Amino acid sequence: KMEVPNIFTPNGDGSNDVFFLKVANMSEINAIIFDRWGNKVYETNSSTGNIAWDGKALNGKEASAGVYFYVIKGTGKDGKEYESKGNVTLVR
Repeated sequence: KMEVPNIFTPNGDGSNDVFFLKVANMSEINAIIFDRWGNKVYETNSSTGNIAWDGKALNGKEASAGVYFYVIKGTGKDGKEYESKGNVTLVR
């Protein structure tokens, strides 16, 4: 099971500040986030399942407001491969 949000607001107000992926029964996850030009802005791997992006690019600077695209691949505890693609809106 994967729950992927479609919007987040990393503005420091304590509400919805991270793009947080909630998963269950997954043993490994890889997430890559791209900007609208196809440039990778974030990538992470997790063996615990949960992934959170704080809206900062790989260079440490805040990513601009806009639509970003993600590719999330994972392996379930059942050994099956899973993949989810979509977009998320970053609002500042």
